[in-house]
Amino acid sequence: MLNLLLLRRFIVKQRDCHLDEVIMSYPYPCYRSSLGLAALWLGLSAPLSAATLKDTLDQAWAAQAPAQSARAAQFDAQQAAARAWLPEPPTLTLSGRSDQIDRNSGLREWEAEVGVPLWLWGQRDRAGAVAHGEREAGIQGFAHQRWLLAGELREAWWEVRLAQAELDAAELKVTEAGRLEADVARRLKAGALAPLDLNLARSSVAQAGSERLRAQATLARARSQFQALSRAAPLPDQDELPGTEVAAEQHPQLMNLVAKASAAQARLGQAGGDTRNNPELALTLSRERGNDGEPYQNLAKVAIKIPLGSPARNQPRISAASAELTDAQIALDGAQRRLAADVAASRAELDQTSAAATLQQQRLQLAGQSFSWVEQAFQAGQLDLPALIRAETELADARLQAARARIEAARAVSRYNQTVGILP
Repeated sequence: MLNLLLLRRFIVKQRDCHLDEVIMSYPYPCYRSSLGLAALWLGLSAPLSAATLKDTLDQAWAAQAPAQSARAAQFDAQQAAARAWLPEPPTLTLSGRSDQIDRNSGLREWEAEVGVPLWLWGQRDRAGAVAHGEREAGIQGFAHQRWLLAGELREAWWEVRLAQAELDAAELKVTEAGRLEADVARRLKAGALAPLDLNLARSSVAQAGSERLRAQATLARARSQFQALSRAAPLPDQDELPGTEVAAEQHPQLMNLVAKASAAQARLGQAGGDTRNNPELALTLSRERGNDGEPYQNLAKVAIKIPLGSPARNQPRISAASAELTDAQIALDGAQRRLAADVAASRAELDQTSAAATLQQQRLQLAGQSFSWVEQAFQAGQLDLPALIRAETELADARLQAARARIEAARAVSRYNQTVGILP
């Protein structure tokens, strides 16, 4: 009766009147207690203090910290280069000239040249725009990866929850089959049942044990996948609540594609604006003499080198940047269409799973009532053992399907949150 009291307190908190009616419809206290344990085992309650999905996501995402730091350093370097006074480092050229090979009359010349590259008009701003666009694309790319990881964690989490519900149902079925086998064996000794009935009961025990082994394997595989994905984080056991749908332009997937398109637009602007190499300002200092009898003379020279652009140099870069921008825009348009369809489908799934959970709860209530009548008839000798086994099998299936329907309804909430871009 303690199990029943605990379950009833949980039912009051959860306001699940249907399950309460099913439990109280059983005429025998032992079956009430069994069904109460079944409801608890099948995941219809959750501790108030437990790990949340956000904690799990944070632990799994912590593995990306080195990659984020490396990318941040890259973006800092790009922006620093765009803010630099010079587009490229200066160059130093040292040269010497003499006539020692043939005449050796004393001709000597020593020259030092410093070349300073210069920014083209607007080139610095274009480089800054590219650096800013790449940083924003990197930030949104990590946000998109975190959103994808959240979706994988959600699916893995619910696979574990479903597998656990199936195992709990199988465990309860094994217990009930064992209890029935013991009861049939006792009645066989009393001469009330035939050996065939004992074989039927033992067959039910074997079938229940086989289902339990299969459920154990499924749960072990689901747990392993979740542990690998979450980096050994504890399994959350608090259902998500439907979040407020974010604006489409704030969806992580769309923001990532918008940032990529902006970065591609900045690279196209850079390719179209930087049509030639950087000019170079050169200062040359030389010291020379014509022969042995002449004194050295010091000379200075200032020169500017202006490269000329050509289609062979510019067009491939412009075409590549234009193709990248086109690809980004096409991907963005396709993602917007798919997202709108996915959001509509997730809303429909919310309604469908909620209705299915209600129907399965009604089925559980009816199966419980039917089992109660069949059990009473069996006790009175009005029905045979196969009828009781069929009713018990129907009840076990109804319990499992009701638990699965409730979990599917809760998973639909997680899928809806994932689709509309809500992170845990």
